[in-house]
Amino acid sequence: MKAVVLKRDGKIHYMDVPRPVPGRGEVLVHVKACGICGSDLRYLQGENPWSEQTLGIKTENPENIILGHEFAGDVVEVAEQSDEYLLGKKVAVIVYTTCGTCEFCRHDRMNLCKNTVHIGHGAGWGNMEYYPGGMAEYCQVWSDKVYPFEKISYEEASTLDFAAVALSSVRKIPKIFAEDAVVIGAGPIGLMAIQFLKLSGARRVYCIDVLDYSFETARQFGADDCLLVSKNTVSEILKRTEGLGVTAVLDTVGAVESQKMAFGICKVKGTIVNVASNENTVQIQLSDLYGEKSIVSVANAKDQYFYDCLKMMEAQRINVKPLLTDRLPLAQVKTGFERLMIRGQSGAIKVILVP
Repeated sequence: MKAVVLKRDGKIHYMDVPRPVPGRGEVLVHVKACGICGSDLRYLQGENPWSEQTLGIKTENPENIILGHEFAGDVVEVAEQSDEYLLGKKVAVIVYTTCGTCEFCRHDRMNLCKNTVHIGHGAGWGNMEYYPGGMAEYCQVWSDKVYPFEKISYEEASTLDFAAVALSSVRKIPKIFAEDAVVIGAGPIGLMAIQFLKLSGARRVYCIDVLDYSFETARQFGADDCLLVSKNTVSEILKRTEGLGVTAVLDTVGAVESQKMAFGICKVKGTIVNVASNENTVQIQLSDLYGEKSIVSVANAKDQYFYDCLKMMEAQRINVKPLLTDRLPLAQVKTGFERLMIRGQSGAIKVILVP
């Protein structure tokens, strides 16, 4: 079968690999749509974003990772009779499973399990010739991690992974009803966060970015105002909030500048949610946390958030269609990556690859 393989040379290769055979407790999914995530771009740059986000450490990537962790497709083969009811089903995919027995798993924090096995990230599999991923014609998936759907498209279903992360980010905020919020970064997660903030009752939501290519989509999703980053950004937000700042700041960028901005616009007793973890060093004073401000981070998302997003998407309560700017054959994966790297000119928000 054809697949997109990341090798240690730091390049992606569209090539033939063996078609996987589902093992015990697994099904084989014929991939119909797979999104390119921002973390895929970081893998291409030699980083391991899953390790940094979840474990807080920098690790070396193994050879031959089949990229892709945002995908949906059809179940075409099962390993066990008990899973035959899934044959022919259109399914969305949760791309990681955990040990179930560690401190985190036993306390319903499986998204922090250090023994995670992750599709599209090469994590937890041990030694393999090719590590499974969704940028391929077929991918093996655990049968309890596929979620049948009917009322949405494959492309829409492929967005559930990052939609769940956006929901997880919003759930970190103690109180948002009737409060104001800022989302820094108008990428897919930031845009979905705007929707969830509005659904949760936020009074006003402001979107901030260094590029304006996705501001129209941000407004469609409920942003009350969109601002390009400038030396006046903090003062502009303070002016719009009677000098108080906002109750919640979601930083999806993780840059030194975005963190400083977050502290400048966060209200007393407000919350800064870090959605991006990396090696950037941010210098703050303890006084920046005056007035019971807090800062929290997000790592992955629990299964329940994935399912919540699926139910809301099928009920047309959340909308991802405006995000789906590009649909390309899998063979044009390099074009897809290039369009995201120059998204300010290309206008690409979410590139969907179709095997």
